[in-house]
Amino acid sequence: MINSGYQKGLLIQLLFIPLLGLAILFFKGGTINDPTTVGYSFYGNFISELGAVTAHNGEFNSPSIFFFIGAMLSVAVGCALFFIEEKELLDSTKNTFVFAKIGTFFGILAAICFGLVAIPFDAFEGSKMVHTYAAQYAFRCILLALIFNGIAIVFDPKFPTIFGVLNLLASFAVAKHSVDMYLNDFYSGYIPLSDVILSQKIAVMSLVVCFLARIVGTKFILEKLGKV
Repeated sequence: MINSGYQKGLLIQLLFIPLLGLAILFFKGGTINDPTTVGYSFYGNFISELGAVTAHNGEFNSPSIFFFIGAMLSVAVGCALFFIEEKELLDSTKNTFVFAKIGTFFGILAAICFGLVAIPFDAFEGSKMVHTYAAQYAFRCILLALIFNGIAIVFDPKFPTIFGVLNLLASFAVAKHSVDMYLNDFYSGYIPLSDVILSQKIAVMSLVVCFLARIVGTKFILEKLGKV
């Protein structure tokens, strides 16, 4: 029988793609530097701006805000379930168990942070700080989860190594964005804002590819592990 929890975790995360697409489609417009722009700008808007109560052009950002909240909550729930379930699939050798457990711990922390990212940064006094720190730690925690989970997979004698390699490759893009966010927040102007926005998109796309590969390869993974 196929591990339903594992598949559910992956499929719930997959909801992020259509929900984010709808948030982009209905975004009211405006960027930090130019409130007159129309629609969403790949190079001018952070993903978080899709969840603003008020867009930069001054309009109430509905229904984009609701699709964004749904997208982030799907990531939060799916991410937690995925890491918990994948840990159970990994071989119980000492090395694998330790790395998998650490990876799961950071995966759950990342899920909590992604859930907090769903809070609009302009919803109330202090929400910007909550949202910003949640975003920073979401990427830092998912980075550590990818690394430890990837190492556990590489050590596992049965789990297909390619998925551990994908984890580790995705971690480079996530690490780059984590550094960019840190430099932008504490050394404002050190790097162009457009570079931070671009690195965010690359990091998110890397994560999407990583988890899409899991979905496509679910049957192969479970067959290799003797779980079907």
